[in-house]
Amino acid sequence: MVSAILGWLKSALKYAALWLREFSRRIGLVIANPFKAFREIAENPDIGGPIAILVILIAMDLINRQLFMLFKTDLYILKKPDLLEPLNPSLMDYTTAIRLAVMSLVNYGYFILRNTAIYYLMAWLFKAERRFTTILMATIYSISVYIIGKIIEAAMILFVVPPLTVVVAVDTAVVMLSSSITLVLMNMKNIEIADAMTNTYKAEWEKRTIPQVLFNIGYSFSIWSYLICSVALYILCRMQKKKALVAGLAPAAVDAIIKLVLYGGFF
Repeated sequence: MVSAILGWLKSALKYAALWLREFSRRIGLVIANPFKAFREIAENPDIGGPIAILVILIAMDLINRQLFMLFKTDLYILKKPDLLEPLNPSLMDYTTAIRLAVMSLVNYGYFILRNTAIYYLMAWLFKAERRFTTILMATIYSISVYIIGKIIEAAMILFVVPPLTVVVAVDTAVVMLSSSITLVLMNMKNIEIADAMTNTYKAEWEKRTIPQVLFNIGYSFSIWSYLICSVALYILCRMQKKKALVAGLAPAAVDAIIKLVLYGGFF
């Protein structure tokens, strides 16, 4: 019985190692040689790769958030309206990690589904071959370039990004459960003051050069992923090269229009 279990475990580990090697090779191809990568994907599509990419990106988002909290957050606790006390940042708790992971999943999900819908519409307009699941898989594979972006982001957080001041209200969880309306209102007032102070510091922080550079680096990786999707559309949907390029960059045009409408500018 024990030998059978050990044999099964050995086989599972061997299979996992082979899959991981193939997954890493395919991701490298998507980044370095998307033409070859999507020819392989067309011949041998898979669902494990896209799922793994999402898991890796969400995990890297959590890691980078934690790095920022530990090394680039000046945290203060508001004792009184005129009294701030330094507070040592700590590892995020389980609840916070789950909440951030869900938020990250929602953001990636919106980005992927929106772009997939745009690519499908463009394939329809250009009378190209189209299968929603194929375009969805290609869209997810294209965002594997964000893995490089997340590594650069982590390095910038550790060595380049300036610290951000964050103010939180005094921890009054017990007070919030109290029947005293006065104590509850005092706590809410502290929360409002702390939020206002944090928003002021954040607005000043976002105006500095390095945070803006970090944002633009993230946008450049989006453009990179759109170009990779152009290759995917050319190969998987058999579009003409020029039409595939136009279709692949269509989400960038949508982003530009949204920014122009909401913020009055492209950057």
